[in-house]
Amino acid sequence: MNKPAKITSLASALLLTFALTACGGLDAPAPGSESEDYQELPTAPTPNENAQPGSEESISETGEYNGQADPHTIEVDVNGTPTSFQLAEGVSSQLEGLNEGDTIFFEYVQRTIEGNEVPQLEILSLKKAETAGADGGGNSEEETAAERPATETFEMTSEGMPDRRTAELQQGDGYSLYVFEAYTFDAAENKLYLTAYPDYYAEIEKLPSDFNLDELRIEGQKELEEYGEVREYADDQLAEGPMYGARMLLQVSGENGLHDYVVWEPEGENGYIFRLHAPSGEASETFPTPALTSLASIQADSAATGN
Repeated sequence: MNKPAKITSLASALLLTFALTACGGLDAPAPGSESEDYQELPTAPTPNENAQPGSEESISETGEYNGQADPHTIEVDVNGTPTSFQLAEGVSSQLEGLNEGDTIFFEYVQRTIEGNEVPQLEILSLKKAETAGADGGGNSEEETAAERPATETFEMTSEGMPDRRTAELQQGDGYSLYVFEAYTFDAAENKLYLTAYPDYYAEIEKLPSDFNLDELRIEGQKELEEYGEVREYADDQLAEGPMYGARMLLQVSGENGLHDYVVWEPEGENGYIFRLHAPSGEASETFPTPALTSLASIQADSAATGN
């Protein structure tokens, strides 16, 4: 991981949103202030952490096929744990061509069985992950698709209420990220925006391996100062929001809207700059959290990282 709501000012709405979600995170005072909080909502846990026994909502997963136990049951190694799954009607035909040890993508649900505390896991669809092209060399888009599920389900908080959404994997220039419905990703422009309101957007810039954080701080402050007073947040000040773990986050929040300059460095990868702009308006309250969650899901292609 939207219902636009009228607000008298962006600053008051953002503070209200943070107050409603404070029970799930840590209040983060800005440098030099004891009362002002960083404006960001809780992060999205992984799908398996959110799955509730008995839920009929499908869950996306990747695993290693271990073989078929009977006509209606297969075993899949998920994150190192061999797990038995029932097959929904028609799924048996999708096993054709699979060999033990193949990586598969699949969608499943958890069903509650009366008298049994352990839920039944039922696969609704599956497919084999293709890791290379016909010539054996592969390409970055195919490699990315083979490594990451086509969809992921995220949890976030929207207008103070839990909000569970599924996002689709989309390919960028040497990276991929998950994009929610009502958002558009322009790969040519490295830009993510709200489809109905393009003025609400985030730009992605790839950084070289030898980037200088101090120089980027100066650059970001110059870019944001036109919107108002720039504040910097890092480490625990970011609480458990989508940008938790950012190397640096500069932000202006006030009557001119919400504007972020983020230095994000995924483990084992080169860094990125995220420039997020949410002008004051009807969508300013609902745009940032899904957008930041998408940005936090960014991952370089294996070809780009040399893996």
